[in-house]
Amino acid sequence: SSYSGSSIQKTGKMSGVISPQQVKVTVVGGGNAAQALAALLPHKGFPTSMYCPYQDEADRIQAGIQEQGHMLAHFAVHNDLSGEVRGVPKKISKSAADVIPAADVILMPLPSFAYRTILESIKDYLRPGQKLGVTPGQGGFDWVAEEVLGPELVAKLTIYAVMPMPFNCRIKTFGKIVEVQELKTRYRIGCSDLGELESALAINRAMFGHTEPCGNFLTCTLYPINAIIHPARLWTLLREWTQTGSPLAHNPLFYEDLNADGASVMDRVNQDLIAVAAKLTAAGIVTEVPHIFDFLAKYVYQDPADELQDFFTGNAAYKGFRCPLKEVREAGGWLPDFQNRYFTEDIPMGLCVYKGVADLVGQETPTMDEIITWAQEHMKKEYIRDGKLLGADVSETMAPQRFGIKTLDRLKVRFMVRSMALG
Repeated sequence: SSYSGSSIQKTGKMSGVISPQQVKVTVVGGGNAAQALAALLPHKGFPTSMYCPYQDEADRIQAGIQEQGHMLAHFAVHNDLSGEVRGVPKKISKSAADVIPAADVILMPLPSFAYRTILESIKDYLRPGQKLGVTPGQGGFDWVAEEVLGPELVAKLTIYAVMPMPFNCRIKTFGKIVEVQELKTRYRIGCSDLGELESALAINRAMFGHTEPCGNFLTCTLYPINAIIHPARLWTLLREWTQTGSPLAHNPLFYEDLNADGASVMDRVNQDLIAVAAKLTAAGIVTEVPHIFDFLAKYVYQDPADELQDFFTGNAAYKGFRCPLKEVREAGGWLPDFQNRYFTEDIPMGLCVYKGVADLVGQETPTMDEIITWAQEHMKKEYIRDGKLLGADVSETMAPQRFGIKTLDRLKVRFMVRSMALG
């Protein structure tokens, strides 16, 4: 195809080792990770712009940087890059027209519920050859992209997912200072276009560090990160509340206070997921989904812990995070907040995606089903009905069924067509 010809050209300038000065980056969003990137990427030499479409974030970030002279990120001392890192983005705008067309890489550190509105807002300004990097990249980003942008445009772009999300961080002073607890040093990425994989690897290495490929984009969608951790932790934490309705006396630390029950349920959800990946691979869609312990503890953090519980309770990256509970004075304690993104994102955009793929390959997922069924009742949603992802609210999930992929053959067609067009 004519596209494969241009593919050689565009790979040429970025394969192997890249010079950051030659790669124009636009960071999407104005949240914690976006503001950390606004310091880190210019510091590393990438010409960086920011696309901040929400409310008045662009103006506030612009004002903060102008007043201070730069965006400042404080990296905690245990990081390879530690202390103060300063960066000045070239342009910060609420308008996609200002910052999307010139970008070589559009970096999207976004929750999956934001995919659609962002893609709709940048659609008219994208051009062939651009790379869309999404992190942490679960939640069927490529399915949303095909639906919003259309398959023709998607075939001319490279979509890649960066796992895990590079930072654990929080804004200290909006538009001025970000506290970075953790900058990870080891990543895996998956890519929609295998011809562009080397180039995407080189870009990610220059931005963040050691990077290895993990396979196709479906693998990224199924990678075991937040949706394995958050729902299992909360389901086990709230067992007593579920039975009695009585509030918790205090709000525990999310990771340091993780008990064996919580870690065991994470393991069982992950085993459900690994079984789904094995069925996909047997059906000809090679999908390598690891155990979260092997990926996070051993690969990303190279932690000495022998058990998942010891890793989460002991690793410096996970210190200080409280559970998403709300204090209700009149109840005399802490109650779950089912509006929190650990529910609103990690159930419909996480576990329901795994469950949807499981239904396509005919794999039972007992632990997942139990958690989804529990959560949907309290979220006042219906995702699972009679043991299958057939509930009234499936259209609010990122499961393949929501995109019209309702059989394994249909998934194979989507997958094979993309592999042939892009491989």
